[in-house]
Amino acid sequence: MTASKPVTLRWWALAAAAALGLIGFSLASANGVRAGLSFVGGLALVTACFEFGAFNIRFVGRHLPGMTLLVAMLSYLTTAIALALVLAASSPRVVDGQAIAVGLFAGLAIWLGGELAATWVVREHP
Repeated sequence: MTASKPVTLRWWALAAAAALGLIGFSLASANGVRAGLSFVGGLALVTACFEFGAFNIRFVGRHLPGMTLLVAMLSYLTTAIALALVLAASSPRVVDGQAIAVGLFAGLAIWLGGELAATWVVREHP
């Protein structure tokens, strides 16, 4: 399995989760479309933060390998601050807390699953 295949599968999984979550939360929740959009917002927030961090780490790892750990830690700090600001600024009248939490965890699970799948070593047996 090449590295691009898990990445492609991850993006398909994120798109499917967004569609299913939007429809599922919109129909099943008492908050309707607001809950569905909150789920998609949580999913998008995790995806954007992880993609931003991964890009920064890959870029610095390629050009300044000695600074990789520093940039990784700064990316994590930026992610934590962005998440805290978004959650602190969101009003319960606008955002469904449970739906955004499920979206955050779904995005986390899909992203980490994609990273694990991309790092598995395929061993060929003679």
